[in-house]
Amino acid sequence: MKSTLKITAHRSGMTLALALLTLGLAQSNAGVPASSVAQAVKRTINVGGDLKQWDGLPQYKVVLSNGVPSVPVNNSGYYSLAYDDQNLYVLGVFDQPKDTVKAVLNTDAGEWWNDDVMELFVRTQPFVNAPVEAHFAINPAGTRFKAYTATTDYKSVGRIEDNRWVLELAIPLNTATFPAVKAGDIWALKVGREHQKAAEFPIWPVGGDFNSPNNYGYLAFTEQPADASALATAVTEKLGKSPAGSPLASRLSDIGSYAVYYGNAAADVQKLLNYDLAIVQPSTVNAAQLKMLHDNGTRVVAYMTIGELDRNAAAAPTVDPSWILGENKNWGSQFIDASQPGWQKIVADQAAKLNAEGLDGFFLDTLDTADLYPKIAPGLVKIVQDLRAAYPDAVIVQNRGFALLNQTAPSIDAVMFESFSSSYNFDKKTYGDVSGDPSFVEALSKRGLKVLALDYAQPEQQDMITRDYQRAKSYGFVPYVSTISLDKVYEANP
Repeated sequence: MKSTLKITAHRSGMTLALALLTLGLAQSNAGVPASSVAQAVKRTINVGGDLKQWDGLPQYKVVLSNGVPSVPVNNSGYYSLAYDDQNLYVLGVFDQPKDTVKAVLNTDAGEWWNDDVMELFVRTQPFVNAPVEAHFAINPAGTRFKAYTATTDYKSVGRIEDNRWVLELAIPLNTATFPAVKAGDIWALKVGREHQKAAEFPIWPVGGDFNSPNNYGYLAFTEQPADASALATAVTEKLGKSPAGSPLASRLSDIGSYAVYYGNAAADVQKLLNYDLAIVQPSTVNAAQLKMLHDNGTRVVAYMTIGELDRNAAAAPTVDPSWILGENKNWGSQFIDASQPGWQKIVADQAAKLNAEGLDGFFLDTLDTADLYPKIAPGLVKIVQDLRAAYPDAVIVQNRGFALLNQTAPSIDAVMFESFSSSYNFDKKTYGDVSGDPSFVEALSKRGLKVLALDYAQPEQQDMITRDYQRAKSYGFVPYVSTISLDKVYEANP
């Protein structure tokens, strides 16, 4: 696998990718829970005035930690919302001893997350396939950070009290950032709080990874405080009728097992007969072995890297050096500008060759290059969509690329969540447990997209392998575990 698995230094190990994220808002099989719907009540607020102006408005706790599983933090807080014809008003009140509050950075700070911060992520059109996300970050002094945020053209007032800090915001409506609103409108919302001293970073509504596209709640605009359950029912109904909630068809809906094998040992290829789906390198199987697998009913898809260039690839000499964006040091490959028509033709030619050889489809790797270079995201999406148009019956599996997933989901049959429950540390050269946030893909899984969990462990680490399988199955994902080189097919996968 050539996934970058890039970790950005942020929030003491939390990841951050403020690119446009896919939509898959917090919900359960029974619909959107009432606890995931906030209300902005119509009321004019004079920010910086008496906090009694906020009396009677619903308060929403920001208490569930980042990470999986999410647990309540020690230093909680809440937010409230209001609106009128001019502004969206936001109040944040966060428990914290005064002498631990950090609010020293200026508005131009590139790594603003080193302060204590309140963050807002807002989508004004949550029911479309690829909603645009607006992000805001403000410290306890009221400093509005420019880096990665939608705009700083709004009013903020902050004050640090003995045992808490308070923020009030007035964000203009009917602008390029936010449209005008009326009662009955529904947006999507995620609110985060950062407490550096305590290393606590809770998120409303459901905790989890700050990156996750699915830990959003909803924001309902109301004239007066309304019944939360009724609002949740209305949101559920609207979601069910929208592209963001429509069913997804998968050519892999019937599989119960899969394997990834990049070696070429005949004995291991023989083991692939035990699986419904085999993901292989093009050189892994010869024509006779492919026929053997097909006769067994095993579907076989071939690896393709579309966001990186392998230095030893046959097409490498034809790649224009100007397409190279950087280097993936873990693998020695190069990040590529997938928006280049020349690169798209290289990928298309490779797909045509694989199709002619009788492979059942394509396994598309390195889409998470878009996390590092957001400008290439449209090119990666186009490659996926073009492959589906050219091969309407092919099986297409995407590895990660969560930032693009809601755009690519209608064109693929499965998404792989690499390193869902265990992973390989390239620096330490060790295998260990991780806890990937299922909400990256869970909503799409519920709509019909197949989710494959790929984890890494040594064959003797049976406790880890068992945990990997059990955790994946608990979410309805299809598990598989192998070495980081994917050069063995384990006998004892549970």
